[in-house]
Amino acid sequence: MTEKNIVGVLVCSVAGHDKGEYYIVVGSAERELYVANGKERTCASPKKKNKKHLQPAEGDYDPAIGERLRAGESVREEEIRKLIGNYKRENITCQKRMSSKSKAQ
Repeated sequence: MTEKNIVGVLVCSVAGHDKGEYYIVVGSAERELYVANGKERTCASPKKKNKKHLQPAEGDYDPAIGERLRAGESVREEEIRKLIGNYKRENITCQKRMSSKSKAQ
């Protein structure tokens, strides 16, 4: 991913005390990304994370918020929370279904 299109991407923390948490990228610097989850970390007060400690989320999620962030438009915190909540709900459900099917076979 290039610097320009990383803003608005849903990412998962793979290191640190927040390992496993999901965020949306709201800004970038040379080595760090600024991420928000709409709860503790808002767009006005994003968390600074090392790029190596974040991984893009796999699966589908609504790209509309990312497009708005890249365009410089404002995004409400509740929209970020909803996006992350929907993503987690969809993917956890799918993962549980897949693992239960493989155990049954």
